[in-house]
Amino acid sequence: MTSVGGAYTAYAEGTEGAAVNSAAPAVRVPYSTSWFDYDFAVGVSFPGAFTDTDFDNHGDQFAPSHARAGDFLDVNLGLTLQFGNLGVAVTGDLQQFSLTTPTPGTPGLTMQIGRWKALAAYGLFDGQLVVGGGARILTMQILQARGGSLLTMSGASPEAGALLMPTGSPWRLGVTARAPVSGGAIGSGQVSTDANGVRNVGSFVLPSSVVMPWEAEVGFAYQLGPRPLNPGWENPHDQEAALRREIARDRAARRRDYEAELAQLPPDRREARRAEQAREEAAVRDLEDEHLDEESARLRAERQARYANWPREKILLLASVLMTGPSASAVSLEGFLDQEEETVGQQVSFTPRLGLEGEPIQNRMLLRAGTYLEPSRYESGTARQHFTFGTDLRLFHLDFWGLLPPATWKLELFADLAPRYSNWGIGIGNWH
Repeated sequence: MTSVGGAYTAYAEGTEGAAVNSAAPAVRVPYSTSWFDYDFAVGVSFPGAFTDTDFDNHGDQFAPSHARAGDFLDVNLGLTLQFGNLGVAVTGDLQQFSLTTPTPGTPGLTMQIGRWKALAAYGLFDGQLVVGGGARILTMQILQARGGSLLTMSGASPEAGALLMPTGSPWRLGVTARAPVSGGAIGSGQVSTDANGVRNVGSFVLPSSVVMPWEAEVGFAYQLGPRPLNPGWENPHDQEAALRREIARDRAARRRDYEAELAQLPPDRREARRAEQAREEAAVRDLEDEHLDEESARLRAERQARYANWPREKILLLASVLMTGPSASAVSLEGFLDQEEETVGQQVSFTPRLGLEGEPIQNRMLLRAGTYLEPSRYESGTARQHFTFGTDLRLFHLDFWGLLPPATWKLELFADLAPRYSNWGIGIGNWH
């Protein structure tokens, strides 16, 4: 997702898609051939690992010698479960970085941020329209070295999204909206209140709340080449429905025949005949169940062959615009650390994103590139351009000694580069 400039709202496949579109948990990927399926993702990145980082785009006033943030570590994880047209997902983005203050001798501070999501989605019209919603949860702590927690907060808000992906069309349209998150700030340790009712923790004025503004995003995807973008998903239960109905009709008919036969027999012979009928019915049902299993296996092999025979050549084009709402009377993190009223996020900001993906070495390597324009939330700041890159490399087939289903694994590498900022990351996943 990073390597295509974040322009993922209209593609929204896999567990990664849940980060940008609430409909993603129910989006069936082409290689999903069973009624129940799952997907998981694990990744780690190191923002600012090789540069002095202006992490929140303070702008021209940024001076590396006075950088507030460093030692970044970002861990992403998530799990998606799919049951027919229904999908559920949980994701987490865990970030930790150090904060420094300009006063010599002041204990070092560490920021810990957790962004969590719990989502459910459903596919309508044979999966051509997918809608979803859920909650996004924010947790935050500022820890003082050898002094425990200085500031703690948590909050939650709803979000919703939709994805339009007409079967046979080379395009998709995605939209998503997230309500603002606001949580009361709790000071740990020694909290005092002055004559004006202002709460203090040590040398810091305790904020009344910590907020994450509302967000709305719209995206478009278009795929060139012979590989289909929206092939449609065939629900195995729907494919088997005709045979299941036929078996149910046959069983009901036999039940009526059994009852009619018993009614014609003398009462003293009915119990023995009923036992014979039960044995006959059990034998017939075994044959029917075996036939159903064979037909299910045949249909699944047909679906797998359908996917395996598709051409792999493609160029996927992605575009989106993210709108981020204002935060009234908000001050920046640096303003909190310096105890200055440095306002931030006073108006709506826009982030345009572009990305593309191709497979230059078929069934071996995927390449991605993208760009996005990051606005500054500071009044004196200016926007900066990011350039992103990434690749998936096919590795080997492994089932981890039988602990997991057999799978072919891939290595994911990505980078995000901009003035006064860099982010490098690595991930693992299944190759398809």
